[in-house]
Amino acid sequence: MNRALALALTATLLSLGCGGKTEAERRTFAVTMTATAPTAPNEYGWTVTPEAAQVSVGSVRFFEGRVLLSRRAPRFDWYSLIGGTANAHPGHYVPGDALGEVLNPQTVDLLAGGSLGDANAVTGSYGSLELTLVTPTAATDTQNVLGGHQAHVRGTATHTSGATVRFDATVDLPKAIEGVRFERDLQQEAGFVRIAVDLGKWMDRIDFATASLPGASGVSTFPAGSQAQNGLVRGVEDTSAYVVTWVEGAAP
Repeated sequence: MNRALALALTATLLSLGCGGKTEAERRTFAVTMTATAPTAPNEYGWTVTPEAAQVSVGSVRFFEGRVLLSRRAPRFDWYSLIGGTANAHPGHYVPGDALGEVLNPQTVDLLAGGSLGDANAVTGSYGSLELTLVTPTAATDTQNVLGGHQAHVRGTATHTSGATVRFDATVDLPKAIEGVRFERDLQQEAGFVRIAVDLGKWMDRIDFATASLPGASGVSTFPAGSQAQNGLVRGVEDTSAYVVTWVEGAAP
């Protein structure tokens, strides 16, 4: 555990031991990561079949703060006048106390799933987590599947018109993915945290017609600044693409 989080966890232990609150206790739990495949065409009518998906994970940090949602004021929700439904939008988010972290930089094969290691943590009321993607190294990506990038996805996209695009794309984010929802009153019960990456959310904003022309191998890429690349970046940084659950029972 790094010094900054150790101090934060110590502060959490002290604060929760005062004012009549239940005193926090130290504990550990395993954290795993996997993926779920797209189940429907995206908003541009493309059905995506992922063939490979990898990420370089640097850290996962757990916090007390919950992710709040706000709704549009009814008088301004013109869409609702024609039968639509007001959408929820991200509201104010404050991480609050640090409750735990797992630091084990590594490349994760999302389609196969894998363990990120054990989180050093304390008991308490969990509300959210922060996921940091980092540039891989020769030690963390021994097969160079990421090509020096933080996230990689390869697959085939088929449009409702019959068009097909084989694609290979990468993403690098400038900052951590903050405010991922994880609400759990965690004590000393057996179990582990599972982070499931919704690849449908990653792919939902991409118009594959804006990918590059196929190369010699018949595979297209996403040029910098293209709609396809921007759509993929927005999907990877979307907090709702990460479904975090507590799985009861023994660690995997």
